[in-house]
Amino acid sequence: MYLYKATSSGKLSARVKIFSKWSGYKKIIGVGDLNGDGYGDLLAQDTSNKLWRYAGTATGGFRARVKAADNWGATYDVVVGAADITGDARADIVSRDTSGKLWRNNGDGKGSFGPRTEIAAGWQGYKALY
Repeated sequence: MYLYKATSSGKLSARVKIFSKWSGYKKIIGVGDLNGDGYGDLLAQDTSNKLWRYAGTATGGFRARVKAADNWGATYDVVVGAADITGDARADIVSRDTSGKLWRNNGDGKGSFGPRTEIAAGWQGYKALY
């Protein structure tokens, strides 16, 4: 896995390797700052549907993984870090399931999030969400 840092000129710097041999994950999602420390975090869903959080650091790396959920998102085909869409100053995530329903999980500001809430349906015709 490589990190491409943004520069003040609006371009990306040369890549820096931050992890080797990242296999066993079916989704890796940049989710913004889930734990409120000011650094972007990652969520990674493994093949057994465990969800792991990697907290970002000031050096552009990540701390050791912490389990965020068991049996999570088996029917999700897309998951995105949606920043703060609820107006509570905490990063949220949005997921789409295979039937086309969109779900929001409100971030708790401590590195996790609350239960899902359906926010829309009929999104199965879109290839991706950004």
